Amino acid sequence: MKRVFLSIFLLLLFGLGGGSACKGLSATKNIVETELVMSKNNNEIKFSEVRRLNKDVPLEEYTILQSFEQTLKLYSLMEDKRFSRSQPIPTLSENEFLLVLKPILKKQQYGDIEIERIEEDKSVLKVYYKEINNEEYLLNKEKNPVLILKIEGKAPSGVKLITS
Repeated sequence: MKRVFLSIFLLLLFGLGGGSACKGLSATKNIVETELVMSKNNNEIKFSEVRRLNKDVPLEEYTILQSFEQTLKLYSLMEDKRFSRSQPIPTLSENEFLLVLKPILKKQQYGDIEIERIEEDKSVLKVYYKEINNEEYLLNKEKNPVLILKIEGKAPSGVKLITS
């Protein structure tokens, strides 16, 4: 009787569930996640989060970087003098660019942003994001979130940030 119960339990746990309860978990905070986003005209835009920080640097609401020299210049602006080593500087392959986002938060003074999806409309990227609560930023009174994304494809002529 115990074997039958154990067999049924294991079948339900692994056979039907497939371990799906652990799919959304990650071991570390710094894992780069790649997301696929479908646009209205079925063009897939692949992007990954390269870096997330909160620092008051002189940047526009968005910046497009297409070369290593531009990336190097940005990372020198974001360098923290308190540490002897800097963050690794990402390299770009052919048909890739970096999109640096520094939106002005409207709902949460000490919040962060989360990208919901990116769509391409002609040659303009529409970046849909939402403001999220960040306890660390609130505790340290930091209000300048910066998010760097690596995107596959041709660099757009413009970017439109849309908050939800």
